[in-house]
Amino acid sequence: MNKQTSAQMSALLIVGALLTACGSRQPPGPEAAPAAAAVHNTVVMPAIAYGTTAKGIRLSKADDPCDVPTSLQQSVQDQLLTPYEYLLSPPASSVDGAPVLKIEITDILANAGGLYGGPKIVQLRGTLERRGEAPAGFTAQRQMFMYFGLPRSTCSMVGVVTYALGGDIAKWLQKPINGAALGEL
Repeated sequence: MNKQTSAQMSALLIVGALLTACGSRQPPGPEAAPAAAAVHNTVVMPAIAYGTTAKGIRLSKADDPCDVPTSLQQSVQDQLLTPYEYLLSPPASSVDGAPVLKIEITDILANAGGLYGGPKIVQLRGTLERRGEAPAGFTAQRQMFMYFGLPRSTCSMVGVVTYALGGDIAKWLQKPINGAALGEL
């Protein structure tokens, strides 16, 4: 074997080892429901959708540089309060009959410019569907402004907003009142 072939073989072995160590870049498969998840302590949340603004503009992923659905779902899950302990994504056949929380983003302002970055605003509309009861809905809005002396990225500010909204939703789930206005509405 010559020096060049030996170097190529070494490079291939190193790349192969790195790829094996890093694993697949594919998204993880669905997680099984925890054994303790039951109808009385679980909320099922389908994927958060992009809706239409009050001005009739249809939102899409292109309007959301910070991935608000992922951040918001994690925020709700992190802040769930009794009686709900688990937030599952469909299909959740092990907890058929659990309440279903559907959330739609009705406005995002995350790319506002200006000297201090402008406000970061997220508006939502949600509905909780429960077996044997009328659906209960809410609207929610939170915002954050860049304050002098506190440098933050746009997405970190949107993360603060979605975390606060997740807490608002978790509290509302304790006593879901139809027509509730959550956050700063």
